Amino acid sequence: MVTRGVLFGVVASLAVVAAAAATGKQVYVYVGNEPSDHPWVAWRPALRMQMLFDQSRIDYAGTINEFELEKNETTATFYNVKFYLCHTPLAALTSDFAANYGGNTPKLVASFATYELPSVQGVYPIPMAETFDYNNRDNLILEITWESATGGKVLVLMDKLAGHHCLAYDHRATTGTVGEWGYNARISFGFYPAVTPASFGRVKALYR
Repeated sequence: MVTRGVLFGVVASLAVVAAAAATGKQVYVYVGNEPSDHPWVAWRPALRMQMLFDQSRIDYAGTINEFELEKNETTATFYNVKFYLCHTPLAALTSDFAANYGGNTPKLVASFATYELPSVQGVYPIPMAETFDYNNRDNLILEITWESATGGKVLVLMDKLAGHHCLAYDHRATTGTVGEWGYNARISFGFYPAVTPASFGRVKALYR
């Protein structure tokens, strides 16, 4: 016969196991606190944009399983959205989107028919369907394209860094305008948050 004490011990042990520590690593790339309405300029007809992230700011090799930018609390909805990651040897982007890959092949890591930005302030995830193996030798490009949008003015945090973005208001564009916006980001390398167990008091109450 299984007694209340035995059940309590088993459940308590499971609770301890469930309280697993976070795994992997998160890197926060900080550039500044200036707001930019790109890449989420909802009043534009479409967009193709590349953002450059320096190896020296990332400084970690591993498998990226989540990429987050930092925004205000405004929400907006975008359609036919695609996210790519790509290595590049370039220290500054040019006006030629393909040339900016530096001979590398971009990887499509997420694609959404409808992508709604949450109405929260802070970092927000790009829910990646595919991981990306970052070598920590090259710089990194995040490329975003979308075809239409509705919603408010979403501001993303960045600051001036010459040659760190290229954009065009056409998702099929082959060339764009180079500018000096470098963006904040939180990059997760095989990172999974800690599992929080149920309240021990609540577990104990089940077996009174």
